[in-house]
Amino acid sequence: MASHSVVSLFFIYISLFSSLCLADDPFVSYEFVLSYITASPLGVPQQVIAINGHFPGPVINVTTNNNVVVNVRNKLDEDLLITWAGIQQRRSSWQDGVLGTNCPIPPKWNWTYQFQVKDQIGSFFYFPSLNFQRASGGYGGFIINNRDIIPIPFATPDGDITILIGDWYTRNHTALRRELNGGKNLGMPDGVLINGKGPYRYNTTLVPDGIDYETIDVHPGKTYRIRVHNVGVSTSLNFRIQNHNLLLAETEGSYTVQQNYTSLDIHVGQSYSFLVTMDQNASSDYYIVASARFVNESLWQRVTGVGILHYSNSKGKASGPLPDPPNDQFDKTFSMNQARSIRMDYGEWTENSRGTYNKWDGIARTTTQVFPGAWTAILISLDNVGVWNLRTENLDSWYLGQETYVRVVNPEETNKTELPMPDNALFCGSLSRLQKPEDISSATSILGSRSKLFMILVTMIYVVISIFC
Repeated sequence: MASHSVVSLFFIYISLFSSLCLADDPFVSYEFVLSYITASPLGVPQQVIAINGHFPGPVINVTTNNNVVVNVRNKLDEDLLITWAGIQQRRSSWQDGVLGTNCPIPPKWNWTYQFQVKDQIGSFFYFPSLNFQRASGGYGGFIINNRDIIPIPFATPDGDITILIGDWYTRNHTALRRELNGGKNLGMPDGVLINGKGPYRYNTTLVPDGIDYETIDVHPGKTYRIRVHNVGVSTSLNFRIQNHNLLLAETEGSYTVQQNYTSLDIHVGQSYSFLVTMDQNASSDYYIVASARFVNESLWQRVTGVGILHYSNSKGKASGPLPDPPNDQFDKTFSMNQARSIRMDYGEWTENSRGTYNKWDGIARTTTQVFPGAWTAILISLDNVGVWNLRTENLDSWYLGQETYVRVVNPEETNKTELPMPDNALFCGSLSRLQKPEDISSATSILGSRSKLFMILVTMIYVVISIFC
């Protein structure tokens, strides 16, 4: 009888252990070390912010409902926060990574972000949110894949490519910061980078020799999902690939009406997914272009990012002029029509405009553009309690204070919908006296607690087996 009880207890422990292991959503862990390195993306040596020694940083690739653990080591000489652009509406504001909702990570400190990408898919990016640091790098792509049981609304692509585009200054973020603090404008950028690299030398007058450029390798006849993010400071960019159609499929977590474009305007902070079929003659490579919008194009011609799309059986280099950008410096019709095709409008807003709102297939976005003389209606579902930051994505305007905070409270007596303050929360300002010395063990608090539970269960099982034997 005693033996039967022990055996039953043993299987109860085994069942408990199995359920704990199998019922939880998986954990995906990353280690980030942020430090300065010297690089020359535009041919001029300068200080950039690297992650694990690389610029840009690694692409975080996870699946819906994964628990993401990112241990960040700050090796910069100033405070640091990492924000996960586009994912804040699905997680605790304790992990938001923006000053005002989180205290910064001091230099030489570790801090671990722990959040779940709950019920979310799509293309996003991360970046440092303090002290104008994004202007020096520290960013990377963030992919959230569908779970296998939820099909994507298009055939599975043959490959997945992340492209980060953005305006770039050869002055580092501290120099740019000083200019803004002194009341000056930053002026025209020195160029546009594609995946942290300068332009291909398509023009020997505009582009100096010796600049490293981005090459995207593809195979003829294959279809690729190309995720493009504008991670720059303040310049809207037009993205295009010579002789190739861009079939828009997704933007910042929402699948769109699939529509072909020859080029698309991507504003600062925005992300898009395109399906691109490699259906062109492979006798030569093709240009990938990101050029400034709504500017004097002749003056800004050098502010153009150029990469290379290289077919595996290509016979020669890309040649000829770059594919033409939209020619509407003073007329926003082209870009407005693009925006409206993804669901937005123009003209002066009135009370009657509410009757024109798209209430059927609106796109969920984290960053939307508002053109001069136009308006954008935004519906926000306040279903995630906490303190959240609303801001302009133009980095200079954000740095100068164009932001606000929204506190969402639960009207119910229970606070079950709000996650508690994490054990490793940092304290600053008037609460800085509560800050404990850095505890390295807190860097693995989630995994550590699970490991402790595992060891307890193993010990219990071992004891039961010993008794049984």
